[in-house]
Amino acid sequence: MRSSRASVSRRLALLLAAAGIFAFGPLAEAQPETPATEAVPGSDQGETIELAQLLSAFAAMPGLEASFVEEKHLGMLARPLTSSGTLYFTQPGLLHRRVDSPRPSTVVITPDTLRFTDESGTEEIDLRSRADVRLFVESLVWILAGDQAALDATYKSEFSADSERWTLVLTPRDSPLADVIATLTISGTGLNVEEIRVDETIGDATVTRISQANPHRTFDDAERAELFGDGSL
Repeated sequence: MRSSRASVSRRLALLLAAAGIFAFGPLAEAQPETPATEAVPGSDQGETIELAQLLSAFAAMPGLEASFVEEKHLGMLARPLTSSGTLYFTQPGLLHRRVDSPRPSTVVITPDTLRFTDESGTEEIDLRSRADVRLFVESLVWILAGDQAALDATYKSEFSADSERWTLVLTPRDSPLADVIATLTISGTGLNVEEIRVDETIGDATVTRISQANPHRTFDDAERAELFGDGSL
């Protein structure tokens, strides 16, 4: 039972970590209409950011390419497992997560499927037949869309902020998410997200940090087909 549950847990943790990165780049840059000499509302050290500002910034992002470093803290290991790679995101909810180190792998998410590929082969999940995983993926889209009402229906949220930093803690309300995910914690400064942490009910945790990001990334038809169509680079 633990093996089966742990497998599902790792899959959901991977989804959360990956989606957290693509959803939360340096979002203060996602407002090109703001002159460089004018401060983005809520990003000054003397002004406290509000949750509505964050969700609005998330919704304004057209696409993203970002580098990431991820640490998986497992109870059975003394040191975390570290991986790094690149994420690509575009509408409508298309994600390609490529791990370059230590072992190559990719995860591709579309509105209907989740595809994982590594040296052992490819596994694909039809989200239309997996209500548990589909709910999880849809909840990430709600964050991108700035849909606070939908988020509140699925998660209990706690938002705290001061003049420099803010933290958003999301706790699943019901099964199946509550069976696997204890909390999702997103923290940052101003309109920049700096860390996404997933704490699982079995005690493991995944921490993802952004090293660089382009929140204005757009993709032509060839890139969309290559990155999101067949899952390979």
